[in-house]
Amino acid sequence: MRYEITILGVVQGVGYRPFVAALAEQLHIKGSVCNSGGVVRIDAFGDAEAMDNFICRLRSYAPPAARVDRVQAERAEKEEPCPSDFRIVESEAENHADLPLLPPDLPVCEECLAEMKKPGDGRYRYPFISCVNCGPRYSIMEAVPYDRAHITMRKFAMCPSCRKEYAQMGNRRRHAQTISCHDCGPQLYWKARGDEGAVVYREKEEALEEALSVLQRGGVIALKGIGGYQFSCRPDNADSVDRLRQLKHRDKKPFAVMFPSMESIREVCMVSEQEEALLLSPARPIVLLNLKKGRYGFASGVSGESRFLGAFLPYTGLHQMLTEAAGPLVMTSGNVTDEPILTSDEEMEELWKQRPMLLEGIAWNDRKIVTPLDDSLVRITGGRPQLLRRSRGFVPAPVALPGECPVPVLAMGGDLKACFCLAYRKRGYMSQYFGDMESYKVFRTFLQAAEHMEKLFGMVPGAVACDLHPGYATAGEAARLAEERNLPLFPFQHHHAHAASVMAEHGLRRCIAVVFDGTGYGTDGTVWGGEFLLCEGGSFLRAGHLEETELAGGDSSAKDAGLTALCHLYQAGCELSKGKTENDRPEEELREKMVRATVSNHINTEKSSSMGRLFDAVSALLGIREYNSYEGECAIALENAAARAIEKNAAPPELYFPIREEEEILLADRKEIIRKIFRETRAAKTWYKEEERAEALALSFHEAVSCMVLEMCRRIRERFHEDKVALSGGVFANVILQERCRSLLEEQGFRVYVNEQVPGNDGGIALGQAWLAAERLMDEKDRGGQICV
Repeated sequence: MRYEITILGVVQGVGYRPFVAALAEQLHIKGSVCNSGGVVRIDAFGDAEAMDNFICRLRSYAPPAARVDRVQAERAEKEEPCPSDFRIVESEAENHADLPLLPPDLPVCEECLAEMKKPGDGRYRYPFISCVNCGPRYSIMEAVPYDRAHITMRKFAMCPSCRKEYAQMGNRRRHAQTISCHDCGPQLYWKARGDEGAVVYREKEEALEEALSVLQRGGVIALKGIGGYQFSCRPDNADSVDRLRQLKHRDKKPFAVMFPSMESIREVCMVSEQEEALLLSPARPIVLLNLKKGRYGFASGVSGESRFLGAFLPYTGLHQMLTEAAGPLVMTSGNVTDEPILTSDEEMEELWKQRPMLLEGIAWNDRKIVTPLDDSLVRITGGRPQLLRRSRGFVPAPVALPGECPVPVLAMGGDLKACFCLAYRKRGYMSQYFGDMESYKVFRTFLQAAEHMEKLFGMVPGAVACDLHPGYATAGEAARLAEERNLPLFPFQHHHAHAASVMAEHGLRRCIAVVFDGTGYGTDGTVWGGEFLLCEGGSFLRAGHLEETELAGGDSSAKDAGLTALCHLYQAGCELSKGKTENDRPEEELREKMVRATVSNHINTEKSSSMGRLFDAVSALLGIREYNSYEGECAIALENAAARAIEKNAAPPELYFPIREEEEILLADRKEIIRKIFRETRAAKTWYKEEERAEALALSFHEAVSCMVLEMCRRIRERFHEDKVALSGGVFANVILQERCRSLLEEQGFRVYVNEQVPGNDGGIALGQAWLAAERLMDEKDRGGQICV
C-alpha cells in the first residue's frame, strides 16, 4: 500500500522529519519525508497493518516542541516502485493551501545543557549548543521551508563529526538545522579596551572568561542573544546599575534579572506554581513576581519602587554559563531607550565607541539575526496568565480567530507599543513588540518586519486596517499601502479595537467593554480613554464614559501629571490658593494662574475622558508622583501606594463617582472625587505630607473606580440585557484595579474576560483591528459584494 500523507501544524524546525523517519524505520515503512512550504509531506509504502499503525502514531505522538493540528492521509492511486528504505529528502518550496505554522525560538534543552557541562564531551562549554528540540528558530529564518539553506546557519559548513550526527538514525541531532560545535559553528568573541586604550580581542573560551571577569568585577557588557543584543551587569552593584541606566538613558523604569535556576529565584521572589510553570515554559519569558522583603542584596536601582521584579531563566547555553558563574544578572534589551533592540554587530560597536566609559566590552557571535525579538513579559493576574509584551518565544505562533477572515488582512496597530497583525482564515499572526513609532528607527524596523512576515507566510494583504487617529504614523502608512495597492482601508476607533482584541481571543459576539487607557482618538474628535462600550459583531455603541475634562498642554499632559492635576482642580471648582502655606513657591502660584487662563480660554486644550490621566492627576494630588519619566510611572506609583495601604490594613476614606445620564449616555462624574481628595489633602495643611493618609486615599480611589465600573456595567446590563464584560486598555495593567473589578463584577453575576494571549495595552490592538476587518469583509461577502484580493 502507498499513502500520501500531509502533516499540518508546528512541524518545521522542531525535529519532526527525524521523528517521522525513526517511526517509519521502526515499523518497516519505506518511502520519504520532506518539508514542503510550511507543512511536512510523507510518501509511505507498507502493508496494511504497519500503515494503520504508522498513521495512528503520527496523529497521537510528536516531538516535544512540535504541534500537530491535522494529519491528512490519502491512498495513492498512482503506482510507484517501492523504495528500499526510508529517507529524509530535499525540501520543496511550494505553498500549501493552509498557512504555515512556524516555530518560535526555543530554549536550550536539558540534554544539551548536560552535554555542555560534561568534561570530555565534544560540546563541553560550547555556548551555542542546540539540537532538534532547542535553539534559535524564527529569529534566524529567512524563508520557508525551514532548512539550513533558509536560515542564517547556512554560512557554517558542518564538520565531519556534526555531519555524521546529522545523518545518524536515532541521534538527537539528526537533521537538526542548527547543529554546530566548537569546530564548525558560531563562536563567541570578545572586544574591550586594554590598559593603554588599545582594543583587545578574545575568542571562544578566552572570550567567555573575559566577559565573566568584567561582570564579576562590576562592569557593564553587551551580549548578543537570540533576538538581539542585551546589556548585562550585576544587580547587587549599585554603580553598575547606575551606569547601565546612563547607557540606556533610562532613569527609573525597572530592569529584569536573569537567574541561573528556580532555586535562586525563590531566594528573592515569591513564586506560585503557575508562575513557575511560566518561567519554565518553552517561551522562557520574563515573569513579574512579588519581591520578598529585603530584596536580598540587590541594588535599589534594579526595580526601583516597584513591588515586583521581572525574573527569568537562561534560554541559551551562554546565558546559563554566565549566570552560574556570576550569579543573577540584570539582562535588559541592548538599545537606547525609545529605539529598537540592536541586532547588528556594527551598530553595537558604534554605540560602544561612543560610550566606552559606560559599556566595558562586547560579547558577540558571528550568527546573523534576521528578526529582532525582545524578551517577552508575562504575569499571573487573578489566576490567569497575561502577556504584557509578546515577542521571543511566542512570535510567530498565531492566535486562533473565532470567525473566518476571507482575505489576508494587515492590521497596523497603533503608534505606542507598536505591533502589527497578519490575519487570514482563522489565524491572526501577531508580530513582535517594536516600541513607539515616534522613533524613525522603530518605524523602519516595523515596516521591514511586516514585509518579512508577509514573505514567510506567503500572504499578500487584501485589506488594511489601522487606528482612526489621523496623526498616527501607522495610520498614514496604512493609507499609503491601501492607495498604492488599491486595497480597502478600514480605520477603527482605538477603544473599539481594544475591546475587539478581547472578543477575538475569547470568541465573543456581544459584550460590554470597559476600556481604560491614557488616550485614543474618539469618533467625535475628542480624546477618549474611560469608555463603556456595547460591542456586537463589528460595531459598537458608546454606552457610557468618564466625564470629560479639559486638559492643557497637548501631548505634554501625558507626562506632566502635576499639570493634569491643576486642570482637574480648576474644573472641579477647587480654590487653589486656599490653604496655601509659607512654603509654597511663587512659581507654583504662577503656574496655577496660567492653567486657569489656558483652560478658561480654551487655548491649546483638548477635551478628554481619559482614565489614565485621572490616575496621573490623583497621583500628583496626593504628592506621590508628579511626572511620568516613563509611560505609566505616576499610575504605577499610585498603585504601589494603594498596595502599601492594603499591607497596613488601612481604613480608607470613602470616595465615589456620581453617575448621571445625558442623552442616553451614562457619565461618571470625576469632579466629586477631585474635590474630596483636595479637601483631604488641604485638611492635612500640605499637599505633600502625611504619607499614610495619601496611601489610604490611593486605595480608596482604586475602590471608587472599581465600584463605578460595577455600577456602570449594572446599568448597561439593565438596558441591553448583556452580562459578558471585557476589560482592556493599559490602565488595567494595574493589578489591584483589575482584580477588584473582576471580583465585584463576578459577584454580581457578570462573566468577565481579559486579554491573555496578547497584551491588554496598545500592543494588542492590532488583533482587534484584524478581527474587526474580518467582520466587515464577511459582511460584504454575505451581502454579495466583491472582495478584492
